[in-house]
Amino acid sequence: MSPGSPTPPATAGSTALIERARRLAALVLAPSANATDQAAAVPREHIRALADAGLLGIATPACYGGHGAPPQVAREVLEILAGACGVTAFVHMQHAAACPLIARGDNEALKERVLPRFASGERFCTVGFSHVRRPGPPMVRVEPDGGRFRFEGAVPWLTGHGIADDAVIAGALPDGRLVYVLTSLEAGDSIEASPPLRLSAMNASATVSLTLRDLRVGPEQVIAILTREQQAARDVAGLLTPSVLSLGAAGAAAALLADLAERRGSARLAGAARAFEDERQAARAEVDAWADRPEAEGHAEHAVRVRAWCIDLGVRAAHAAVAATGGSANLLDHAAQRLFREAMLYSLTAQTRDLQIATVERLLERATRPQVGVTPASTVR
Repeated sequence: MSPGSPTPPATAGSTALIERARRLAALVLAPSANATDQAAAVPREHIRALADAGLLGIATPACYGGHGAPPQVAREVLEILAGACGVTAFVHMQHAAACPLIARGDNEALKERVLPRFASGERFCTVGFSHVRRPGPPMVRVEPDGGRFRFEGAVPWLTGHGIADDAVIAGALPDGRLVYVLTSLEAGDSIEASPPLRLSAMNASATVSLTLRDLRVGPEQVIAILTREQQAARDVAGLLTPSVLSLGAAGAAAALLADLAERRGSARLAGAARAFEDERQAARAEVDAWADRPEAEGHAEHAVRVRAWCIDLGVRAAHAAVAATGGSANLLDHAAQRLFREAMLYSLTAQTRDLQIATVERLLERATRPQVGVTPASTVR
């Protein structure tokens, strides 16, 4: 299945970033994960700790004050964070997605002005453009206004409101092209945030919807203008990055099963924990094999299948942790149910229509396999 190209060796700097992420996860994030999950928002101390560890600038090019770490390293760090505290990892991912998007743009002055501040943690950024993937009339319309652009409409999902200072948003021009811009979230009456949305998972992500009214954006804020085809290509190229969120949840669930196995002296639970961990390692190898090679033959098809596998694995491993824990897993302060809810959310993150179908079809394939101890209905007389 893999294209077979070798993975570049980790540099000393990359190794240091991974070790910092592990220390932060073990000492700060994991011990308070259940409390953070039930908080009104991710504590600012977590964002400060990410900045102090250098993780907010992990994917920002070194020339703009970041580390310029390889994508595989950025994914490994995100997986580590997700295994410790899903909501902190999810909020961090918004910032981590915004920085390389700005760095790939054509606006050099914008890069020099904002990226060093984002990399240091002086300012925090989020994103609000998932709506551009939706079919039908655009939710955010953009009208040229001299040398500026005027945005009108609704951004249905924006994570980290009250935490983030700035946001990358996008809307559609009359000719269908998409305009990506960076705007302060303190844009007066032009941006109105809803109350935090009531979510079944990650309420602490401080996710809101935005209403844009006569938001005027100058050329100094424009990141890129893309055709729909260019946007679709970017979606495919980035499809596998969120896979590591599911893998982080699967790893934490496998660790929970292993702990239960040790405390109960259960060889069967220990075997289940090893099986989930082995599958996680295999899935990660496929993510690494395909994620950074969008030009490889069959990339789009394989990326969708691998992402669906990771989604399925995260949910199955978390479900196993819930089932093995017993009734106490239904308590809000238990990690098993939190991981189960987080794994559900990752099923919906950065979703495309192809991924929706692939995920459902994978689940259907599992449902239609002959089950042990169950006689197929067609053979019953």
